[in-house]
Amino acid sequence: MFGAAARLGWCQNDSGMPSGRSWARQYGMVALAVVVGWLGPLGAQEPSFEIALRDGSVVIGSELRGDAERGFVVRTARGPRPLPLASVLSLAGVPAAVPALPTVHLQGGTMLCGAIVGGDAGGNRLDVLSPVLGRQTVPVDRLVAVGAAGVQAPLSLRVPDGIDEALLVRAAIGFDVIAGTLHQFGDRGLRFQPDGGEVRWYAANEFIALRLRGAIAPEVPSSLLLVTRLGERLAVSKPRALAEGLVVQLEGGVDATVRWPDLAALVWLGETVFAADLEPSEVVESGRDGEVVMPWQRDRSVLGAPLVSGGRTHGKGLGVHAQSRLVFRVPAGCAQFWTRVGFDDSASSLPLLPQAAVRIVIDGKVVFQEQALRAGAAPLDPGPLAVVPGGTVALEVECGAGLDLGDRVDWLSPVFLPAGARKP
Repeated sequence: MFGAAARLGWCQNDSGMPSGRSWARQYGMVALAVVVGWLGPLGAQEPSFEIALRDGSVVIGSELRGDAERGFVVRTARGPRPLPLASVLSLAGVPAAVPALPTVHLQGGTMLCGAIVGGDAGGNRLDVLSPVLGRQTVPVDRLVAVGAAGVQAPLSLRVPDGIDEALLVRAAIGFDVIAGTLHQFGDRGLRFQPDGGEVRWYAANEFIALRLRGAIAPEVPSSLLLVTRLGERLAVSKPRALAEGLVVQLEGGVDATVRWPDLAALVWLGETVFAADLEPSEVVESGRDGEVVMPWQRDRSVLGAPLVSGGRTHGKGLGVHAQSRLVFRVPAGCAQFWTRVGFDDSASSLPLLPQAAVRIVIDGKVVFQEQALRAGAAPLDPGPLAVVPGGTVALEVECGAGLDLGDRVDWLSPVFLPAGARKP
């Protein structure tokens, strides 16, 4: 679409964050505190974290400090505990929920949430004002979709084959698909030219989504996935844990700070293979009466919302609805499989008593099962399970006593781990 935009990378403006020199001073003080001794007493409002390690164990703690080079230190009930970077798999923090704000989706899975506040005359960039990240500028060449406020899944809105750019505008019933050309973003919304029509501005309340084909993927795969309390998903690197929050580097080398109350999840991507990134070798889904109630989703609940179970957000996972069977082949070099399983917290708000039976079947043998998984209960942890490359892992969910009403189950951070994982 716009070749120059691909070189812009991420920018950050007017976010209210301290300057780079100020960050350097703060970082130096924190580094000294970590080396000499632990920081001051735990504050009453300090959030807690659930940190999953690559050996399949879980650490509950707070006051995370450190960086990717030297590792991290977390305060636990037993005192400070060092966490070498190679041992950390993921961090689950506050529950995430996508608010009624526009969403911006980029190639590669990045999603921002906030108001459209600007752009440039050439149509190469889009400015988004996120309540968590401040003002962010992203290249249009990376865009896959822009969803209006309240539209939870703009990526699921399909456009006919042969159309590269389409605006889905509100109609008396549903929406109309208008093929055309995107010209510009701005605080008035977006300028779009329907095929055979005139260029004009469309206000945010006039359309439900913009869909674009041919978006450019990021040049370098990220080492980290960050999820904010708004359900935003960002590829980040070089994390630094300071007193006020987590400092990360966005695409393009720009630093951003996510306050601890805004941090929903952080996932280290590397030598592990998440089941959500694999194509299942078998998918079997049905409702109690045969019809599929809700199809499974990657890295989201079956509602398309962030994976939240037990009051914590998980950046990677599988959202399913009874009845469901997902089968995955064990990748080469992997010796263990680990996951947790629980009801999605959205089920607890239903005027029902959802209940489901869950099983993990490895190479045809049941290695874990729970016949009465209930909504509102803490997620279950089967522990690390031995697997053989080329073998199969089946994740099964069946209806419980309440039939299939509200049986929204999350497989949380299902991951294949390499051989040789040891506790730090």
